[in-house]
Amino acid sequence: MKKKLLYNYLYTLLLLFLCTPLGHAQNKQQRDSIYTKIETFSKKGKVSKFFYRMLFRNVPDTVMVTSKNLENLKQFQGKHIRKIIFTSFDPLGYNNEALSKEDKWYEDFGNRLHVKSKNFAVRSYLLFKENDIFNEQKIYESERLLRDTRFINRVKILPLSTDHPDSLDIDVRVIDSWSLKPLANYSGNKFGVGLTETNFMGMGHEVTVQYQTNFKTKQNYSIARYTANNILGTYINGQILGEKDFDNNENIYLRTNREFFSPLTRWGGGASIQYYKRTIPIPLAPDINPTNFPKALVKVHNEDVWGGYQFRLQNKNATNITDNIGVTARFLNYNYMDSPSADLDPHDFFRSYNLFLGAVHYTQRKFRVMKNVFQYQLPEDIPYGKSLSITAGTRRDKNGSSYPYAGIAGGFGAFTKYGYFNYKLQYGSFFKEENNYRSTLRFDGTFFSPLHDWQFAKVRHFFSHTLVIGNQRNPSYSDRINISALDEFPRYDSNYLGKNKLILRYQSQFFIKNSWKNFQFNPYYTVALGWLSNENKFLLRSTINTKIGIGVLIYNPYIAFKKFQISLVYYPKLPFDMGDAVELNSYKNHYLPFNNFNVEEPTIVNYSY
Repeated sequence: MKKKLLYNYLYTLLLLFLCTPLGHAQNKQQRDSIYTKIETFSKKGKVSKFFYRMLFRNVPDTVMVTSKNLENLKQFQGKHIRKIIFTSFDPLGYNNEALSKEDKWYEDFGNRLHVKSKNFAVRSYLLFKENDIFNEQKIYESERLLRDTRFINRVKILPLSTDHPDSLDIDVRVIDSWSLKPLANYSGNKFGVGLTETNFMGMGHEVTVQYQTNFKTKQNYSIARYTANNILGTYINGQILGEKDFDNNENIYLRTNREFFSPLTRWGGGASIQYYKRTIPIPLAPDINPTNFPKALVKVHNEDVWGGYQFRLQNKNATNITDNIGVTARFLNYNYMDSPSADLDPHDFFRSYNLFLGAVHYTQRKFRVMKNVFQYQLPEDIPYGKSLSITAGTRRDKNGSSYPYAGIAGGFGAFTKYGYFNYKLQYGSFFKEENNYRSTLRFDGTFFSPLHDWQFAKVRHFFSHTLVIGNQRNPSYSDRINISALDEFPRYDSNYLGKNKLILRYQSQFFIKNSWKNFQFNPYYTVALGWLSNENKFLLRSTINTKIGIGVLIYNPYIAFKKFQISLVYYPKLPFDMGDAVELNSYKNHYLPFNNFNVEEPTIVNYSY
């Protein structure tokens, strides 16, 4: 018996890793026949079944979501939805109801690593239910919302004709994403590991735990986060977070939120409570090494509540809603329980306050489904349209001072023959004695080209920018901006400060035409230039900061762990004469600013990062 198990084990490994036949298969039919032979052999023993189940899919994704093509969905308008049929496929291989009892041991083991999405979790994202009147936009919006989750990889929703002329069935097919994801990163003296589960208990909830250590200082960082997505089908998300960083600073955060997730959404809102304790450096000047800054203990407790309603501009009988008017309001209580002493904060920057804001928004929100934008051959929903919002309110400090606020923001996104454009321009300012005070101008944008057909690959080019200009800021150097955002220079010390900044980014994404052993490689490279300036200094004459990165997305539809991403980022020179730096797996190819053209909670124009 032991010899038989050993034989099956060795022979299975030989088939799984035999390169020659997989590499030299000349077409899809030959490749599929090879995988079919592996599947047939795997059924001869429990060991071979286990390894096949762990490493291979029964068929590629494109086969698993194949359904009857319908040329015109409008033929179903006005019909009632009789029944919704759910079919889900597990990334380790979809369930086969014909399995005998003796075979279920390895399926149970596989489910410990990945729990298939529950039907109720998928159903909760649908914008329609049984007995509703069919609506084509609700079909697309439901697909988009499911694609936007982290636990679904592919989704297809199609209406099916029935024997009754006034009714139809809906076929919902989803393929789960591999939800258990290890985390690892390396940067300088820091190394971190962690784990994320994006489909906890099959409910679409997310759990993340992460731990990092600094070999040089012997300090540690830890974070735990639980996110309950779409609670009870209400599209309300809840999150609880606990964090302790290398300097023993603490952060506890609870939030519940319902976004305006679709043009069909009528109401949104949210509430959060946060407590954090930090020992922070107090900047004395923008060019002094942060190690020389004096430090002070800061304890903050804040409550944040917002809500709003969205009015449709199209006729109530319209089948495609894109234009809306939204009205939102917000209250924020920001309370410093401990703050720096007067000698460290002579300009009283760290003071408690209340913020009241209201806003009116116009949005025209549309989507186009594209492939080969950021991911290989996966549908991606690219937003475009128009947006305009006007915000007004007041900040009331606990010392009795009040500062009115006004802001305006406009966005534009469009597809042209030259490529895709997405821009957002914002300006906002407080007023002190009828003069502008702490004003901010911000301009973000991203452009990507059509696919260019090269001999060995299809290529897409990306260009993006971020411009932030602050005027009449608080005299305290704590009221300054940095370039340490995730899509900018996250390796930089957050105390590298200025009043104005400009970030220019370029990225090329390659989609290699030929595969190797059924692995599809999509390399990319990125370059970013950043400028940070202070008073009386022209922005482009300040020091140029540089970031260079390379990475690759690897995709194989036949294996369970079918896609993953590797990246390497190099910083030639860090601020404060700290030399150069390398980061492994810290950058993702989608780290570019995008305007989603949706109604949002009212806020002041973002200056802090």
